[in-house]
Amino acid sequence: MSMMRNLLYAGVLASASFAVAPAYALTAKECSVKYQAAKDAGTLGGLKWNDFRKAECASDDSPAASTKTTTAKKAKTTAAASNDDDSGLTMKECSAKYQAAKSAGTLGDVKWNDFRKTQCSADAAAAPVTKTKTAKSQANDDDDSGGGLTMKECSAKYQAAKSAGTLGDVKWNDFRKSQCSAGAAAAPVTKTKTAKSQANDNDDSGSGLTMKECSVKYQAAKDAGTLGGLKWNDFRKAQCAAGATAANDDDDDSAPSVDNATYTDDPPAPTTRAPRGVAFPSAVSTKYSTESPGKARMHTCLDQYYANKQRNSLGSLKWIQKGGGYYSLCNSRLKS
Repeated sequence: MSMMRNLLYAGVLASASFAVAPAYALTAKECSVKYQAAKDAGTLGGLKWNDFRKAECASDDSPAASTKTTTAKKAKTTAAASNDDDSGLTMKECSAKYQAAKSAGTLGDVKWNDFRKTQCSADAAAAPVTKTKTAKSQANDDDDSGGGLTMKECSAKYQAAKSAGTLGDVKWNDFRKSQCSAGAAAAPVTKTKTAKSQANDNDDSGSGLTMKECSVKYQAAKDAGTLGGLKWNDFRKAQCAAGATAANDDDDDSAPSVDNATYTDDPPAPTTRAPRGVAFPSAVSTKYSTESPGKARMHTCLDQYYANKQRNSLGSLKWIQKGGGYYSLCNSRLKS
């Protein structure tokens, strides 16, 4: 009798377990996809995985399906209410509309659920479908200046203004909006210059001498000690501009350099007058006050001679020449 009772008891337990265990119509994978979709759509209503699986993935004729929990029913009712029963847009359409408003900056402080209720209900229009733009076209569209110039044309115009020094403190984005909008003209296309022609163009002195001629003239002044502290660029602007004459090794062989001048005796008195416009010192320079009078006069005259030469104000007068060169005329004036 005891064994019979035990067998009957075991059969009852087995029957009860089969009656309680839910029969799932969806596989675990299918149910997981359904659960994730509900989670993304915000319609879970607080359901955990196990409760969702019993409520949404069980067979329709299973006890679990026929006796869904009150929580599941409430969750579905809440989700349906929040999604508006008479909504004219699907979740996908509403999501596209939400993203379009977000990108356009017209959302304000509206959250997803509020947007869905107000913008996706019956009679709401779905966001227009547009083609996905490339990064390049998007960059062009991001220019809210209504630019009439392409990015390449605007960049060329910006670089031209930068090279010309007319940018001021304007940055690229501000320049693009103000200078490349509709109606703006592109920078004129110019040929790329060689390094040599660019170097010549960078000489803003309107040089009448070539770079080579000016370099020879600079070196001659340097050797003669008559640069007076001038650097190359300053010398080039002052001495190689239009109208300047190139240095000539045979120009005046009679003139010594300042550092190599030696005094032996006073030159002969002049028998001719100086050309008009030639400048002479009015007194012996104080920097030669420690030298003998004749040597001091010579150095003072030589300094002024090279100063006149740099200004091209000597005319045809040489340092020493028949009838009285610059030295003779200058020395005579200082002595008197």
